[in-house]
Amino acid sequence: MKNVVKCVNSDSRLSRKVAPGWELISVNEHPVKDVLDYKFYTYEARLKLKFLRPDGKEKTVRVRKAEGEDLGLDFEDYLMDAPRSCANNCVFCFIDQNPPGMRKTIYFKDDDARLSFLMGCYITLTNLSDREIERIIALKISPVNISVHTTDPELRCSMLKNKFAGRCYDIMRRLASAGIVMNCQIVSCPGINDGEAILRTLRDLKALFPAVHSISVVPLGLTAHRQGLPELHPYTRETAGELLDRVNAFGDECVKELGTRLVFCSDEFYLKSERELPPDSFYEEHTQLENGVGMLRLLEKEFLMALDYSDPPVINEFSIATGEAAYPLIKKLAEALKNKYPVSWRT
Repeated sequence: MKNVVKCVNSDSRLSRKVAPGWELISVNEHPVKDVLDYKFYTYEARLKLKFLRPDGKEKTVRVRKAEGEDLGLDFEDYLMDAPRSCANNCVFCFIDQNPPGMRKTIYFKDDDARLSFLMGCYITLTNLSDREIERIIALKISPVNISVHTTDPELRCSMLKNKFAGRCYDIMRRLASAGIVMNCQIVSCPGINDGEAILRTLRDLKALFPAVHSISVVPLGLTAHRQGLPELHPYTRETAGELLDRVNAFGDECVKELGTRLVFCSDEFYLKSERELPPDSFYEEHTQLENGVGMLRLLEKEFLMALDYSDPPVINEFSIATGEAAYPLIKKLAEALKNKYPVSWRT
């Protein structure tokens, strides 16, 4: 039973009215199947909650609250349902490249529309039924984060190794017509979905603006654990620069036509091509920050701002651990700190 109450917050309006172990059945006569139903139907100010107690008896609880106020119930399972797993076998999948011997959850591939809305996860749309699409529309679940990769149906089926992958753009048009906002992601693979293919994808997604709110382009990630997987190659300084030029030129057109850049390349492309990061204003709302888009520039801005208002450190020697890609920026920030305060550091 996924709808079983785990605990009731002490400041909840349901404190002393609902007890752990009770199963939530419905809200205002609407059956609650999962967390989306729960959050959607409990948004109202007046609620009629029906529970099933451990003794088998039903209990109806009425509550008045502010519209949108959380009820303060925690459930045994956050989703109140089993998580949806990925039905794809993407050629670039990072989970397939994890080393053996780690905890089981590391190898679980989620592709759950509910987590897209609630946690910002990206979904591929390949495991959604028509009924689930209609539910997204009916519940006004927005924004939805979508891993597009390409709008070419044949190429998408090939990249995701899923015969249903070619439906993506049709589903997106359906969502757009219903007013559902979408943030999109393109994992770019050299020689596969970049070049002219990415321009087709960008044009198709641009056609869905403003429902398509933002697009990020990120490079594929490769590890040493690719035994039995398709042969792929990383971006080089030259190919990363070519992709940047192509995508940013398209973004410039969008600024003129739409008033927004719409598409952004992740910081990795600038680092790989050894180019200067754009100014902070380039990234507009930082909508794609979680995809590594504008993350380094925002870090620099916030660090220098905090440094201006900072007090002298209580110690004058410290260590910072960082990866190779971010090292030049971290070194630059450390130098700014050293110029203001007599701290000691070495690389």
